[in-house]
Amino acid sequence: MFASRHLRSTRKPPGHVKCPGGFAWLPVLWAMAFSCTASTPLSLAFSFPDEEPPLIVERSTEKLIQQSAQHKLSINISGKSFNLSVKKPDSDLVVMSLHDLAEKVPALQVLELPFFYDGLAGLHNKIDGELGEQLRSIALKNGWVILEWWDEGMQAMTGNRRYDKRINLSGMEFILLRDDPMAQLQYTALNAWSRRVYPQSSQQLLHECVVGSRSATVAQIWSERLDRVHLSLSLNQYRYEGQVLVAPLLRWKALPESVRMKLKNTAASMRAWQRKEALTLEQVALAELKKSGMDVYELSADQRKDFVKSLPPWQSLLPAALSSEEKAALLAAASSK
Repeated sequence: MFASRHLRSTRKPPGHVKCPGGFAWLPVLWAMAFSCTASTPLSLAFSFPDEEPPLIVERSTEKLIQQSAQHKLSINISGKSFNLSVKKPDSDLVVMSLHDLAEKVPALQVLELPFFYDGLAGLHNKIDGELGEQLRSIALKNGWVILEWWDEGMQAMTGNRRYDKRINLSGMEFILLRDDPMAQLQYTALNAWSRRVYPQSSQQLLHECVVGSRSATVAQIWSERLDRVHLSLSLNQYRYEGQVLVAPLLRWKALPESVRMKLKNTAASMRAWQRKEALTLEQVALAELKKSGMDVYELSADQRKDFVKSLPPWQSLLPAALSSEEKAALLAAASSK
């Protein structure tokens, strides 16, 4: 779940041209698709209402439309957000946060475990292998076809203490912009506090963060301009944030097999580009945060182990909706070499 549109209006990484009205870039993409093919367009919706997508989502969606057009597929972006609660989905494709989809497919929360994966490279190794296939299969049984995982990045911690040292979290409050039981359990285990807030503007969020700390991707930290109220940025790279390109199963079954194959191939062909683009945006954001005067810290191997030792067992961080057997199977796949 992202911040409200008011918050998303805060400064994005340099090089981004903000379009008035949030989704004003969509007509350009429609024109691009129709210029290459006259086929009946597929529909694509976003799952975040009244919110502007992160820059990496905008660029990834644009790339998807470009690549699809080369395969004679046109994609028409819906002007309304996708409703996760509807029984009859009204869009062929959906881009939603991993966190949101995990509310419908609890097994996906294994990808959100804190301090579990060895950075992005470690997580990519898992979602590109057995674990990824297992999660796709579980999602399919729950009515979702996962076409591709889209990176945003790994979470960092920001505040007026340096959070590369676990002891420095003790007694500190972290601001949450979404309902996140796993984060609450994590902070409690680290002797810290968490509080859910609903700011209506970037100024309100910054006001909350004068005292409160934040955990988010580097790109989001820059977007929120937390450098204005925080002194330190700790690159803990401890929890994955991403988007998922999915198709509701009911809509997927109605598509011709040739279209389904083209969509699968197109989504897979973007993987290396999408990951590189997300990393590039993070590096640009990090450079800007350093330029603004933030002190930046990285965890040593021993500091990371100290965090892990303080966390509860992995099974207890996974949702109660999963059985003990399901949790064990997921953790086995996620831990396999």
